[in-house]
Amino acid sequence: MAAARNSIVLNANQRRHFDVLFARLEDSLDKVGRLLGTPDERPRVLTTVHDDVPPSFRAHAQPLIVDLRRQIVELAAALSLEPRTVSTARVIGASLSAEAIRLEDSLSSQLQGYGVVHQSVPERLDPVIHAMAHTLNQLAATLQRQARAMRSQ
Repeated sequence: MAAARNSIVLNANQRRHFDVLFARLEDSLDKVGRLLGTPDERPRVLTTVHDDVPPSFRAHAQPLIVDLRRQIVELAAALSLEPRTVSTARVIGASLSAEAIRLEDSLSSQLQGYGVVHQSVPERLDPVIHAMAHTLNQLAATLQRQARAMRSQ
């Protein structure tokens, strides 16, 4: 079967790799959007959630989870535990940087373990992946720079 002029040819293993890679990127972008207070309400492209939790389990789990949370509160007080402080900027920056690394690790030169790489991958996919990784790295660097400036004020 001849590839269309603009298509990128992947074998089954490479396709599975990119299914997971881009689904994880969607997850991370959703997480970053929620942390920024700008969640994206558009449907996901690579993840479909099938809610198959039985109502009986929901009813069973809810009071147990409430009780577990109560136990955590009691233990935290009894053990004099202090809450940890989590920097939203660091969480976002780490998420963006990690996704950039995952993208860079998926360039054609890294795909040999998934089988022979078609010439369309370095020609057509690599430039897009490079650009996406660059954008993620730029966002992480901008956040770090602006957060540092804000802390120094």
